[in-house]
Amino acid sequence: MLPEVAKTETKEGAEAFAKYWFSILSYAYETGDTIALSTLAKPECVFCQGLVDDIEAAWAENKWISGGQIDIPVATAKPSPDGSMQVVLQVLQKELVIHNQDGSPYQEKTAATNAGSVATVKFTNGGWEVNDLGLIR
Repeated sequence: MLPEVAKTETKEGAEAFAKYWFSILSYAYETGDTIALSTLAKPECVFCQGLVDDIEAAWAENKWISGGQIDIPVATAKPSPDGSMQVVLQVLQKELVIHNQDGSPYQEKTAATNAGSVATVKFTNGGWEVNDLGLIR
């Protein structure tokens, strides 16, 4: 559920929303349900759409995912000149395996990760949305 603070146009609101978005991403990995994930990101967010497409493909044709849960221990927002917020996040993701219908691995497992990401979020029409997302390399 969206935390109350994530409904505010504040630094804390941007941080809470970005963490919430990643919880929705985690849910999508676990269930194959990408509807909420898609509605909280602008269609122009290419990386976001790529995640949606990858999850949908992993759950297609009776395949399924185990693992892949995401935790965000740190999120720090700073304002951008265009009125959006840049949120830097530490993203911990558990090992992920895509399975065939019979439970056998569809492909090699994806190792657990501890990575940095930057989400550009903007408060519009009374709520936040992800405008862009990228990995920190």
